[in-house]
Parts: sequence; structure tokens; C-alpha cells
Amino acid sequence: MNEAKRKSIMGLESTMIGVGNPRSVAAFFDFDETLLAIDSASVGFKVLREQGYLTKAFMVKMMVALFLKKLGVMNELGVARAMLSFYRGRDIQQFVDSAQDFFQEYLKPNFAPGVIEKLRWHQEQGHQTVLVTGSIDYYLKPVMDELELEHLLCTHLELGQDGLLTGRPKGPICVGEVKVDLAQELAENEGIDLSASYGYGNSELDIPILKRLGHPVIVNPTPGLRAYAKNHGWSEL
Repeated sequence: MNEAKRKSIMGLESTMIGVGNPRSVAAFFDFDETLLAIDSASVGFKVLREQGYLTKAFMVKMMVALFLKKLGVMNELGVARAMLSFYRGRDIQQFVDSAQDFFQEYLKPNFAPGVIEKLRWHQEQGHQTVLVTGSIDYYLKPVMDELELEHLLCTHLELGQDGLLTGRPKGPICVGEVKVDLAQELAENEGIDLSASYGYGNSELDIPILKRLGHPVIVNPTPGLRAYAKNHGWSEL
């Protein structure tokens, strides 16, 4: 059997699996600038700055990190680690307590209507729905509740022995290939066929997981992602 025919049969089998059992299909949604029309971290840090939480030293640190990223010296993972250092020595409860208000005022009004419509379509089909993002878990819980999403793959904050945050992630930061690893683990646990599943993302960092899914869709794409998607025949929402 030649390769083209084998791939055709595999694609047909994946489609048949999805039709026969909708729960074997999942829809994976990135969060910032995909399901949400804005970048939640930027808004969050703006609010924290207005509330007086950000020191001058931290703001300088972030300016340097972003400048190095622009030069190509620091990658997205390095910037994420720099951002997480803000939480060092802080009590997680203060952020948990303010999460619902932050959601109502800044996140809920900025959901992307077209992507929300696709989410609802997947839910109507009986597909499993997954939020997969580098963002932090505490402020995503109101999002999960509001949108009735089933699974959350994200970044978690580490607690020290003193009960305060260490400024480091608990486990890996959920970007790039980490998203693929977590999606694969979820698929094994929940009976998801990734080759029959859908993925929605907006940046080059989403390419690894979109490549792994049978139906990749780009949303509000960066130039790099749009070029990659065009070369690979991916859909755009």
C-alpha cells in the first residue's frame, strides 16, 4: 500500500471514529488572543500596577526581558519565568479571592464572539472541550465555569514550605511542546483521538499542538503562524 493511500485510509478511519463516538473528539482552545480577544497577562499586570503591586525593579526586569525577546536573545519561556517571579513570597489566596472580579470586569467582556460560537458548536456535537494555555490556573477557573469547559491544561504556581508562592511554576510552563505532552496525556486518560480532534491557536507557539491535531484552525494569527498555516493548508477562523 502506498503512503498516499495509507494516509487516506487513516484519515477516513479517524473521521469514522469521530462520527461514531463524539466523545472521542476534543476541541483544544488556546486562551490569550484566541478564545479571549486580548492578552490576559498584559491586562492583569496593568491592573496590578495600578493597584501598586508592581515594584520599579520588577517593571525594569520585565522591560529588559521583553527587549531581549525582541532581539531574539530570550524566548517566550524565559519571559514567562520572569513574569512568574512577581509572585515570589506572596499569598496565593489574595489572587484567588480577586479572580472572580477580574474575570467579570476584564475577561468576560473580551471573549472573542466567533471563537465562542465554535466552542458552543463543539459542545452541541458532544465533543470534549479543553482550554490549553500558558496562563495561570487561579484566574482561569471562572472562565472554565462560565464557558462550561471540561478540561484545563495550564501553568500552575509553586507553593513553598512556608505556604507562600515561590515565584516558580509547579511543573512545566504550558507552552510549545509542553502543550503537546499534556494533550497526549489527557487523550490517553479520556479516550480522545487527537487525529480526529480540533485545535484553535493564534501564535507560532501553538504550532506544535496544532500539528498534532487533525483539524488545526488559526485565529487572529501572528504573521509567522499565518505563513506556516498557509503552507500547510490550515483553516483560518
